Amino acid sequence: MSTTPVNVQIPSDTEAPIIADFVEHALRVSYFDRQHWASLPSSDWEEPGVYVLMTSDGSNRVYVGQARRLRTRLQKHNSNEKLPWRRALAVKRDTTAGFNTAEIGYLEGRIAAELNALHQITVIEGQTSGDETLPKHMMISLDAFVKSILGALRLAGLDISRSNPQTLIEDESSAPESAPSIKSSKNVTVADLVSSGLLQAGHALFLSQAGKESEGSVTADGEIIVRGVSYKSPSTAAAKALELQSSNGWTTWKIGSKAGPPLDTLRQQWLKQQTEEAEK
Repeated sequence: MSTTPVNVQIPSDTEAPIIADFVEHALRVSYFDRQHWASLPSSDWEEPGVYVLMTSDGSNRVYVGQARRLRTRLQKHNSNEKLPWRRALAVKRDTTAGFNTAEIGYLEGRIAAELNALHQITVIEGQTSGDETLPKHMMISLDAFVKSILGALRLAGLDISRSNPQTLIEDESSAPESAPSIKSSKNVTVADLVSSGLLQAGHALFLSQAGKESEGSVTADGEIIVRGVSYKSPSTAAAKALELQSSNGWTTWKIGSKAGPPLDTLRQQWLKQQTEEAEK
């Protein structure tokens, strides 16, 4: 289980925002109640970033947005009853350069898509398509930020758990009997392939099944993004992409193009490498 280091600053002034610094990605998050939005210092928060507005009426409705000037945008939301929000968090980059408009557009889409995929949350606003004009390497970097922002929402008390845990039981085949210590095929993960270098972050995946087609991309930590939502299991990603009850993602996902080799090809290569290493 991975963890994210966070430094939290809780001011003695109860109206001042709580600040959380996500060290790994240099993200600064501000938590505040609607009635105290004006306590956000303009010197720090008139910068580009993304934000999430949350209700407290039990409906779990949220508003996801992005702004070039966060504090000014939140001021407008305070006077606009489009959503009866009561709590909010704002996220910016705690660096000299900060985010640019394309980056916050992409993050808005990713956060909105991730939240919209949860049955217990209703996203009132949020561009789920994201900004696809960024270079691939920048998207890969921003995908890593998404987990920190979702972690920030957990700190705010928002339930972002998925109702159906993703299983990794992809098939029933096993590793060769000569190497009993090696993982069985069904326990190999996409993260194993990425960490070994067999699969690269940003690699495009394609699939076609039951007359339906879709595509996805691989993240640096070995997840598959489909329509802005990340999945650890390739089979879960395939089923969601094709809107089917089930799909063996190891055989349906093709690498690089629709005619490319199946993802299972790399899984078998990984198992072979592990067996050879164990026999040395």
